[in-house]
Amino acid sequence: MARRISFIVAARDESTPVLEATIDGLLETSAGHDREIVLVDDGSLVPVALDRPHVVPLRNAIPAGVAQSRRYGASVSSGDILVWLDAHMSFAPDWLAHMLDHVESGALLCAAWWDYELTRPLCWGADFVWCGERDYHAGRTPGLGFKHRTQRPSASAEDVPMVIGACYMMLRRSYETFGGMSPFFRTWGKDEQDISARAWITGLGVKCVTDARVGHLTRREFPYPVAWDDIEFNQVVMARTVFEDPAAAVLERILQPLTGRVQAWLAQTDSREWRRLVQSRRRIPDTEFFRRFVPAGPEGLLQG
Repeated sequence: MARRISFIVAARDESTPVLEATIDGLLETSAGHDREIVLVDDGSLVPVALDRPHVVPLRNAIPAGVAQSRRYGASVSSGDILVWLDAHMSFAPDWLAHMLDHVESGALLCAAWWDYELTRPLCWGADFVWCGERDYHAGRTPGLGFKHRTQRPSASAEDVPMVIGACYMMLRRSYETFGGMSPFFRTWGKDEQDISARAWITGLGVKCVTDARVGHLTRREFPYPVAWDDIEFNQVVMARTVFEDPAAAVLERILQPLTGRVQAWLAQTDSREWRRLVQSRRRIPDTEFFRRFVPAGPEGLLQG
């Protein structure tokens, strides 16, 4: 039986020609499928106005951030299969067929990440890495970072620690199992770490589909402000909700000191119900997760 596909595209202050190319590429490469494109305008200064078939337009009056926009799009979508994409993408003709070949695994899938012109592969998923220092000038903040996997996997779909590359697919039932995109994350940052960790601890797993080629437009800077405070807030929320009490305490201690603004945001954020949901779906302990994916992390995370 054919399944309906919901493509969820979040855009904020995106170049109109680039956004149009992304939507047109999706329409072209998904022709023949029962599909919709849920386009979430995340409070762009100039509201998105795009007239295309199969497009469901939504708008946040005030920017909510990537994760919350993706969550909003998923909440109003109607597909059995959900696909989240950035607004500046290109697509090989057969990318979708390759992704659909593996969606029934139930895992969180990512496509292979290529340059925008689809001439050069950049990576196949990513590894978690541990950063123990705060150096904003060097682009570092304490906690879980990532490193691209640049060696092509031998299998058509291979387990990877983390999705990367702004094209992710999942069955709706799997999405509901792991809780969906974070309802608290601000602006941008740590989204891949969050959803990948939850996919693993809830027993769904993460895979990169080797032959699904999608291109991502690399930019020197964001078209909207992204602050370290937003990123560090997201990291603390992830620690408080994804991990069990011992690991959460270790992580939050390492993440100190936090700015007054981050502390104020945290004081206004009641994530207890979200934490209960995430923990109720747990299938593996934190110690197994960290020993497998972050063996170079602090000792307190590796001991049960």
